Amino acid sequence: MTNSIFSKIIAREVPAHFIYEDDICVAILDKFPTVSGQSLVIPKKELDYAFDLDDETYLHLFTVAKKIARASDLALQTARTCLVVEGFEVPHTHIKLYPMPKDNHDLGSLLSGGKMADDETLAAIAEKIKSTLAF
Repeated sequence: MTNSIFSKIIAREVPAHFIYEDDICVAILDKFPTVSGQSLVIPKKELDYAFDLDDETYLHLFTVAKKIARASDLALQTARTCLVVEGFEVPHTHIKLYPMPKDNHDLGSLLSGGKMADDETLAAIAEKIKSTLAF
């Protein structure tokens, strides 16, 4: 274990504002929010890639994220809450929940925007992914 900042928060070595905790994950308010009330759902297992999580943990994170999002919607009277899964800047998978105010629905302006891809490039990438997709 590399003891990410999130592991230190979970271990109560670094203070945070906890809004939920169970045996699998925690939810805290983001100390550096892009929007007011932004929160993080973090597994207690320290893995940097969400798709390396076991299925139980992965599904549980999204179940908790949904509950936190619904609570944020009610508490903060949002238009909706947006979700992003990360693990790069802090090498510990986490879900960021962005409660979007009713007067600002443009999460894209808050996050870095991409450029429009051409259809030929998109078709080629789609075929590559589909050719390796297995269920």
